[in-house]
Amino acid sequence: MKHKRLNRDGWGFSYYPYYQMRIDDELFHGMACLIKLTDGENNYWATPKAGRVQVTGAGMSWLELVPDDTSRVITIMYFPEGTHDNERYHYPTPADQRFRPSIYYVDITEGITYDDYGVATYIDKYLDVIFTPEGDVKIDDRDELDAAYASGELTRKQYDAALQECDSILKEYCEDIPKTDAWCARIREMVEEKIKAGEPIKPCKEVLELHNSKLYKIMSQFVEQSRTILGDNLTGVYLHGSAVMGCYNPDKSDIDLIVVVNDFSSDNVKRKFMEAVVALNEEGPAKGIEMSIVTKAVCNPFVYPTPFELHFSVMHVGWYKDNPEDYVRKMNGTDADLAAHFTVIKKRGKCLYGAPIDEIFGKVSQADYMDSIWKDIAEAEEEITENPMYLILNLARVLAYTQEGAVLSKKEGGEWALKSLPETYHCLIEAALREYAEGADVSYDMKLAKDYARYMVEQITREKENLNK
Repeated sequence: MKHKRLNRDGWGFSYYPYYQMRIDDELFHGMACLIKLTDGENNYWATPKAGRVQVTGAGMSWLELVPDDTSRVITIMYFPEGTHDNERYHYPTPADQRFRPSIYYVDITEGITYDDYGVATYIDKYLDVIFTPEGDVKIDDRDELDAAYASGELTRKQYDAALQECDSILKEYCEDIPKTDAWCARIREMVEEKIKAGEPIKPCKEVLELHNSKLYKIMSQFVEQSRTILGDNLTGVYLHGSAVMGCYNPDKSDIDLIVVVNDFSSDNVKRKFMEAVVALNEEGPAKGIEMSIVTKAVCNPFVYPTPFELHFSVMHVGWYKDNPEDYVRKMNGTDADLAAHFTVIKKRGKCLYGAPIDEIFGKVSQADYMDSIWKDIAEAEEEITENPMYLILNLARVLAYTQEGAVLSKKEGGEWALKSLPETYHCLIEAALREYAEGADVSYDMKLAKDYARYMVEQITREKENLNK
């Protein structure tokens, strides 16, 4: 049986406060945990009555309850506060408008243990009960339970206990789902009150590693400097790129940031901002910080090509240091790349400070996004010998978008290509993934690389034409 930590590290969340506490009240005796999802892609499950059901995404939260003297973990996956998916046409009125459950998931367990950091870990006994506010009820993974019993992993006693626990869950929670909603909402309120009173974030391994990382420290300093210099003009600071897509490598990645302001900034303010960014860049990863400042007005409705007020990357350090007045005066204009950056922010970005992403960023049309990413690979056959790793992986993720609509990282693009492209090119893709992930010193067959680039551009061109029909 698998051991699963209640901070849900196996789901791949990048940034999330995790709280773990004891509650003793006449309503509930047991352990309560809360995860607040501050970033990540929206993921959905399909159900007969509720339809498409959201389970992850920025702003959602998961309340996990482990009642005493039971063998279960109840996870309530809540929409962002005060909202619910408009596609849930038969969504009932919740008991508490602040806490709107999307779906309930109950794991049947063999017990609870704790890791070295004190994070609660349950022993998963395969069988689950899933239900929605609209009345879907499903017993899941019965086949896995049966297989574990047949193989001897579970004794007859453990097997029967799992089925009995399942029956209890169905009776206690699924016969009157509105009553279950009200019960969970009252416990959630207790949890929130304890957090307001000072209940700390549980310092699990992931949180400690994040807070001790150079990436976290630089992001935190960038936000504080932005707040200090831009003041009330600052709308928000948003992270995109590898840092939110699960493939950040300090030796190969930069830190990608978008700063949104309410109105135009003076050259004096821009100069102060640049001084702070250039100084912070020296503490950053090998490829440094890449950031753009844009006004709120160009974000929604989205303007393409997108005007920007200020831009910086490591390639501009020399210009700024040699002539900062000239840099501040001239570093503005339009940037087609911002369509791609905004798309990633909408799909997978993280708000580091300020207004929520969906409140600031409008929809980027398929045509604008395609034009933006096409410009990056249009000359790939000529350019691939100069930067093979980048173009091998970038071509893959562009083709993945044209064929499947997927917005992928370079790493994910490479992994997709290994499953989707002719085996002839797998050695190139594998080498590029090794260089990207490990910093490995690899050599490329440049003749094959040019052939790959030609093939990929042809495929993308064909798909691009189909999109335009």
